[in-house]
Amino acid sequence: MKKNVSSLNRTTEQVALTLLCIFILSIACKKELSSENSITQPPPVADTFSIFTNQKPVGNTENDRKGAGIEVGVKFQSSVAGYVDGIRYYKTPGDSGTRIVQLYSIGGDLLASKAVSSETDSGWQSVFFDNAVPIIADTTYIAAYYSSLGNYILTAYALKTAVTNGPLTALADSTEGLNGIFKYTSTPVLPDSGYLSSNYWVDVIFVKK
Repeated sequence: MKKNVSSLNRTTEQVALTLLCIFILSIACKKELSSENSITQPPPVADTFSIFTNQKPVGNTENDRKGAGIEVGVKFQSSVAGYVDGIRYYKTPGDSGTRIVQLYSIGGDLLASKAVSSETDSGWQSVFFDNAVPIIADTTYIAAYYSSLGNYILTAYALKTAVTNGPLTALADSTEGLNGIFKYTSTPVLPDSGYLSSNYWVDVIFVKK
């Protein structure tokens, strides 16, 4: 009888020990699974905007000065603070030469610049600055590019009224001086002239803060 009781106790202890091990392992597995899930979940994607979305110009490459340089740009604001990652511009087929994109303050300070190293034959081109530029809400900035051979595309009267997409707005001409601006120049410089409230199809790559 004593041997039976002793054997029963040992069996009970083994069963209890086995159940305890299973319980501990289940907790460990749950923690590991939870940790894996937290790592594999993708981080939130920042909101990125440009002034123009699916719009594109109709027409051919313009050139007023037979190969002399030109700078064209657009005045814009954001309703929220954020960062300008780079500049977009529309390139028409056959538009040759080199380009440099810039971001200016309304006062003419150069905030960022980047030489364009590669382009497609035509369509929207995106050029990213080495460092994103912080901008302030409801403050005017100028997105621009310099074309060494004076090539550009324009749509006359397209900035007679403002163009808005999300937080970004291309100001209507005469809201804060001229808009749809250009300058004939042999080197990159702030554009300051206007012609028929034209849209030169310069844009920004903006990320909300």
